[in-house]
Amino acid sequence: MTLIWSRSDEPKHPQARDVKRNCGQLLGRLDELLPCLYIAQHGASGYDLREHKTETAPGLFAVGARTGGDRPGVAPHVGLLLPLSLCRDEKARASLLEIPALIDSATSATMSDKRRAVQGRLDDAFGGDLRVADKESIDGLFALTPGAGLFQRLHDSFDYVTEVVDNAAGVVRVAETGRFGWCSYGELMEWYHGLRGSDRFGAWSALTPFFVCGNTGALYSYSTERWARAGLSRPAEEPARWFVLRPGLPDARLGVRLEMGEYGWAKLHLTLDDATVTIHLSEVFDPFPELLAWGREIGEGDLPIEMEIDEEGQEAVLTVLRTDDPQRVLLRVTRKYENTTLVEGVVARAALAAALKVELIRFFTVEFDPQHWDLRGDPDDIEDDYVHVKDAVLNHPWLASTQ
Repeated sequence: MTLIWSRSDEPKHPQARDVKRNCGQLLGRLDELLPCLYIAQHGASGYDLREHKTETAPGLFAVGARTGGDRPGVAPHVGLLLPLSLCRDEKARASLLEIPALIDSATSATMSDKRRAVQGRLDDAFGGDLRVADKESIDGLFALTPGAGLFQRLHDSFDYVTEVVDNAAGVVRVAETGRFGWCSYGELMEWYHGLRGSDRFGAWSALTPFFVCGNTGALYSYSTERWARAGLSRPAEEPARWFVLRPGLPDARLGVRLEMGEYGWAKLHLTLDDATVTIHLSEVFDPFPELLAWGREIGEGDLPIEMEIDEEGQEAVLTVLRTDDPQRVLLRVTRKYENTTLVEGVVARAALAAALKVELIRFFTVEFDPQHWDLRGDPDDIEDDYVHVKDAVLNHPWLASTQ
């Protein structure tokens, strides 16, 4: 299903982190990328918006156009970003860089005046191979009509963005670029739909050139915001400042077990003495990168440390606090937004880190099933495409050092 239009909601949790991504929706400000040409399809799926890493098609980024009227919102697109700053044709670059000022200029009395002025700069840059689309309003993001020679010109003179560092509370920074490698519209369409396939009616969605210098927005959803939020946090609570452990208090009996589920689910079972809590792990909000980082911090004694696991409807918070004994910690699992402690106990710090490390290695070596963790598309393609999830975990420095 393709998402054509949605209301724009600002993120409710401003805490954010840098996220390296080579695809998906850009959440930060686009200052470093604009102005740009954007070769994109109208509409985006939910997966297009929440995806952030791909091995097969780096550079397919989702950017939204803000819409007006009685129900303002954001209309998303998916495609390739070609910043004008990367154009190697000096004359074309200079002409195109004049367009934002023409759009904002108060001296252009009518929309027709602006269209003529913008078209003049496009003609200077592309010699008639790119025209303002009929009936298109001239604002910060507007559609263009390509001529026969446009893609050869792009191939000769333009690069596109293949990787960025995104931050919902900051700016998008360009990390890597590549040469625009398609000499014709047909070549680009074959590449694009060879990766993505056709729609349910067997048709290929069109790719449209856009000029972008503003008027952009993001579709904030729980999933996109979840990716943008800080993975680990430092709780302010420090019981060791005020209390000491009771003499003779034994460590709680600790158990850590991961269980593979079906249809994008797994489970984490944490046991302290006779109490066990089961936390549901969702592929939609993959917790394994954060779980690895959390375990590593515990192993290195960099405390206190806390992480959240989103169970698609509720959140479990895993907290490790220092005690007066540097070898022992307080492990606590709570429900976010609820005054509920699920399990709590004092354990040896090294034992907790070791138990988590051993179980992660066991789980991803013998039990993890990529066909039940990723639900994106053709089941025949899932294992080959998503085997890097297993590899990424097992090759993580914290785990790899003990294998």
